[in-house]
Amino acid sequence: MSDKPATKKSLWQSPFFYVAVVLSCLFLGFFYLAVTNEPDYMPSQKQAQNHSAHQATASSEATVAEMNMSEEEHANMSDASSAHGH
Repeated sequence: MSDKPATKKSLWQSPFFYVAVVLSCLFLGFFYLAVTNEPDYMPSQKQAQNHSAHQATASSEATVAEMNMSEEEHANMSDASSAHGH
């Protein structure tokens, strides 16, 4: 047997340790970016888009009082626009 004492490398001296640290940091950075940015196809984004679109159309539609029309004129206008496919 050998009289040499077993030389054990420190963890800090191993190149595999540094490679593992760099790869871990890259993975965690990528994972953080993936979690913080919600894509457009997520259900919550679609609900938010639908809600904002509904508010925009509701606020842009003029009411009967604003257009100075009677209820019958307003009803005829709605029927005419739906008949034309608008």
